[in-house]
Amino acid sequence: MTTTTTTNQPAFNRILDNLSRRQLKFDFDFGEYNNFYIPDRNIGQGAFGIVCEATNTRNNDKVAIKKIGHASATPTLARRTLREIRCLRFIEHENIVLLKDIFRTKGSLGVNVFLVMDLMEGSLHHVIHGSIEPLDWELISYFLFQLLKGLRFLHAAGISHRDLKPSNLLVNSDCHLRIADFGMAKLSLSEYYDDADEYCFYMTQHVATLPYRAPELLFVCQEHSVAVDMWAVGCILSEMILRRELFPGRSVSNQIKVLITRLGSPSLNVINDIKCERTRRLIESFGDVEAWNWNDIITMGDRYNEQALDLIQNLLTYDQEERYNVFQAIEHEFLFQFNKNMEVESTCPFKTKMDMAAVESLTHQELLEAILNDIKSADGIDNERKQNEELSDTCGSSDDGDHKTNSTIRSHSTDMFEGSPSDSSGVDEGSTTRTSLESSSVLHSPSSSISASSSCHKCPNKKSSRREKSEIRTKMIDEDDLLYNDEDKSLNSEEEITAL
Repeated sequence: MTTTTTTNQPAFNRILDNLSRRQLKFDFDFGEYNNFYIPDRNIGQGAFGIVCEATNTRNNDKVAIKKIGHASATPTLARRTLREIRCLRFIEHENIVLLKDIFRTKGSLGVNVFLVMDLMEGSLHHVIHGSIEPLDWELISYFLFQLLKGLRFLHAAGISHRDLKPSNLLVNSDCHLRIADFGMAKLSLSEYYDDADEYCFYMTQHVATLPYRAPELLFVCQEHSVAVDMWAVGCILSEMILRRELFPGRSVSNQIKVLITRLGSPSLNVINDIKCERTRRLIESFGDVEAWNWNDIITMGDRYNEQALDLIQNLLTYDQEERYNVFQAIEHEFLFQFNKNMEVESTCPFKTKMDMAAVESLTHQELLEAILNDIKSADGIDNERKQNEELSDTCGSSDDGDHKTNSTIRSHSTDMFEGSPSDSSGVDEGSTTRTSLESSSVLHSPSSSISASSSCHKCPNKKSSRREKSEIRTKMIDEDDLLYNDEDKSLNSEEEITAL
């Protein structure tokens, strides 16, 4: 077998990455799983994934299936795929998308990975930009509260999402919000931050979408942590208020210029932490820029809210050490309506921290082997969840403080969905959203969707109901005879590993 020379390998990898990103049509071929899932329609596409709505033939449930094509073709794609699988397999939280199943098929350039997840009705992007009327403060604070609850669970386990934006926050017409797309997620605990992160260090300019990218990522600073998520939260909160991006940069250099123009020059401490000499020279070339008045940046007019402005100011700081963490943010006065009765949630760390840390240091071959092993053990997803729940029960209780019925939020959210745009401009990374909202009967008839529930989604303990709804994967085929059979579209392990 002819191998590509070392000098051409990076260029070859870029071609494969671009090929993966140009998958414009979901082929609806699930291999041996065609008997289990019937595809209905495409609902989203992004840089690394395509999503379709499908029906589970075993229980007639509607699900979203994300296809990661050519997942093993390059180290970048393989690492991203493994990150998402690892996060979703071991995370269960009401404000984080739920993984129901994983399977794979043979592709022209290796293995295709399919993630079966909850089907959500839309994204926060659609809610923000899909209505003439602005969001009211109650709805803004409720969405923010749920986002922070999901982040609190992640950050307590040392997991940084690193790609938070409205299109990666999925919502239903009952106001329920879930965080999705963990392809850039990474373990950020200092004890696991070592030389293995050199790979990620030089990839920092490709982490997070530009308008939501933290300064330490833009500036290429010495280290970055879960604080990058908190910067994104500040940008998302601002966007819910303004209904436009707060820092709409067109490129990395332009994004830096936009930040400095509005926030002023960073402090000397921040500049000294910048590792990239070119970036340091660019920042110094702007001279001493005075920051805008925050009242001018967040022009809320008659919708002025002092608490919201204070929270934004504490989230959007250059220095990540001074930036609010998730625990400070969720206890802020702006969220008093929802956090006043909030109880301490279980913050037990994942038992798989080392599994997450290892992702960053694996070779291409090891990444592929890890992906195969994780998919093979997918039948244990429900058992792993039960074990995690038992562990969680010994460490603390879930929130009970958000049991309140909120008809104002419910009706306002319904209006937002009714006016949502029908295009898919806000969908990214294969978000599990209904992007063709015009064709969604649920969203076109929000009142009927809400009538089944007497109140807006309640954030409290959902463990028992979540378990009932969680899919119990049934072995309807013999994996030894079918899934790894050379004659069908699935692959055996040895064939997959050599498929590169």
